[in-house]
Amino acid sequence: MHKALREPGLTLAILFVVILLSVFIIYPQARVVLLPGLQGYFDFLAGQTWVRPLVNSVQITLLSTTTATILGFIYAYAMVYSQMRWKPFFRVVGLLPLLSPPFVVAASYILLFGPRGVISYHVFGMSPNVLGIGGLWGVQTIAFFPFAYQLIADVLSRSDARLEQAAHNLGAGHWQVFRTVTLPLLRPGLLAAVLMTGIYILEDFGNPALIGGNYRVLSTQAYGLITGFGDLSGAAAVSTILLLLALGMYIVRLRLEGSRSYVTVTGRTGSIPRPPVPKIVSRLCFAACMALSVLILLVYGILLASAFVVAFPNNLNFTLENFEYVGAHAVSLRNTLVFGGTAAILSGLLAVLIGYLVQRRSWPGRRIVDFIAILPAAVPGIFFGIGYSSAFNQRAFDWLDRGALITLPWLTSGLAPSMKSISQRAKSGIGSTNGEPYSSDEAANRFETSWLEAV
Repeated sequence: MHKALREPGLTLAILFVVILLSVFIIYPQARVVLLPGLQGYFDFLAGQTWVRPLVNSVQITLLSTTTATILGFIYAYAMVYSQMRWKPFFRVVGLLPLLSPPFVVAASYILLFGPRGVISYHVFGMSPNVLGIGGLWGVQTIAFFPFAYQLIADVLSRSDARLEQAAHNLGAGHWQVFRTVTLPLLRPGLLAAVLMTGIYILEDFGNPALIGGNYRVLSTQAYGLITGFGDLSGAAAVSTILLLLALGMYIVRLRLEGSRSYVTVTGRTGSIPRPPVPKIVSRLCFAACMALSVLILLVYGILLASAFVVAFPNNLNFTLENFEYVGAHAVSLRNTLVFGGTAAILSGLLAVLIGYLVQRRSWPGRRIVDFIAILPAAVPGIFFGIGYSSAFNQRAFDWLDRGALITLPWLTSGLAPSMKSISQRAKSGIGSTNGEPYSSDEAANRFETSWLEAV
């Protein structure tokens, strides 16, 4: 037996983690996959009711990921390379969509550009129908571009400025340096940003449910089968299709991240400043960031304004009566804070434990445990919801508080970002290729060459 398994404390910790992950990650997901049964899958696939939502899911994912990545790249390039003003302001505004549920953007979008929207109707006198693919495309782009922005900005900031300076010194122009030096260094990170953003868009439920209209995607179809027809088996089959798509993209991303080097051959970034970009580029970057920031501020400003008026935008009289609703539903607010806070704390503690066991200790199966721990990042929320409802909504678990069942999915879904952040800092103790510890210099170099922080 491996020497690590002869340590009682380590053995108990490993058993605890394995049991926990098996019960709260593997078991609920296995329940969803097995729920329809073989014949159930055959019957469901033969009905072909999943074809159109599948096509729509792929379509909106491709469209929204493309535009979100383009905006994220422009924003990241402006933050890292340009000499434009107000960078701290733009950084804060660019992170706002990460601090709220994605469907908040959809709600504001209707108020701004809907049939009686502030801009569409009151400014331009138009009453467009924003429900469907067009509205959903715009909302998903704004809601998820910060994910691409953060990932791309991280890669750009870690690239070695000395290569670009050397290219300039050899007579290359700005466009040639960008095309032959900057983009090749960025390409792996850009692909990872595309995949990660695409996963979030593919799995999203709130925006398609609120603004998709008759444009059904897999997540809304699964929810509709449960709430409208009580067809848990059909919803499980739809969710399994969604899981396969998301899991495939996530595995490609993991392989891309693990099999490539994302820095220059020196493993260290240079301390010299980056070559200045032309003034026209900085001005264009400023204009693009300002336009996007104004749109984002409109999204959140319209929500803030709506909270203090009777009926926005038709009755703009000031009132505090809207907050009476919050007081009447204080239990919901309390539950959100308690369950969410508990899940965040426990998820962080569990991630520390798993990170220590996986990164600092060597034992058989640690790679499998590591993969299972970060697997929830690729699991759609609707899939997790069906899994937990079918796995734990049983008489045998009547003793279990319902709040715990809400906290558990949040806890497990929070493992992936926590594990990612910890793993970047914990690799100073154990290698990732042969399981042997790094030397201190190798560990430092390994940390410096890691390009992706937690989302």
